[in-house]
Amino acid sequence: MKHIAKVLTLSAISLALGACSTGLDKSRNLGNPAVSGNTLAQQVCSICHGEVGSNVNGNSVNPTFPNLAGQQKDYLVAEMTEFHEHTRKDPAAQDMMWGIARNFTPKQIEELATYYSKQPTRANPNPVNPALAAEGAKIFNEGNLDKGVPACMGCHGSNAEGNGPIPRLAGQHQDYLYKQLMAFNSDEMVEEKENNNAKDDDLERPHGVAMEGIAHGLDDHQKHAVAAYLQTLK
Repeated sequence: MKHIAKVLTLSAISLALGACSTGLDKSRNLGNPAVSGNTLAQQVCSICHGEVGSNVNGNSVNPTFPNLAGQQKDYLVAEMTEFHEHTRKDPAAQDMMWGIARNFTPKQIEELATYYSKQPTRANPNPVNPALAAEGAKIFNEGNLDKGVPACMGCHGSNAEGNGPIPRLAGQHQDYLYKQLMAFNSDEMVEEKENNNAKDDDLERPHGVAMEGIAHGLDDHQKHAVAAYLQTLK
């Protein structure tokens, strides 16, 4: 009920804002399929993921919300589709994005993904513990083979730039990255309990199977370390 109340509240606020807007190019109406993805990005999404009309659009100033600037387009399409379909179920997705994305059309999702993938990135200005980041760099580049964890760079690229459906992680907020690693870790524990027969409905991020064992192979300190290192990349 708590999640439902939050989603309904967010939806009501968004629709109210839309009702006050005039002109499609300034509209905040999440229920109008005629509003372009570019407009939604600038008029709605920027509230959490950047600043309207600034050079940090898509570069979140709040570490609670992920950076979207320069993110891989295919990955953005996949995640927004999951938000729209309610198949991604980590707490932040349910609390924030389910209500925002519930009326997105495929065209709007495509336009939003294109918009953010083309936004310029910037160095993350938030502080990081240098020693912790150095530990994370070793894991990112070499893996944690004793626990069956391969080098992260093997999939995400030498500078964590990502590729297609594999997300860009460079410059992402370490707090956000840690939370996602914990979601994958939680899903792996569910899979173990169900002998790898868990239903998608039982998992927070059912399409992140490739990350489950990797996250589970890192202890809590190592998860923090990898997240810290990734935040330092540009």
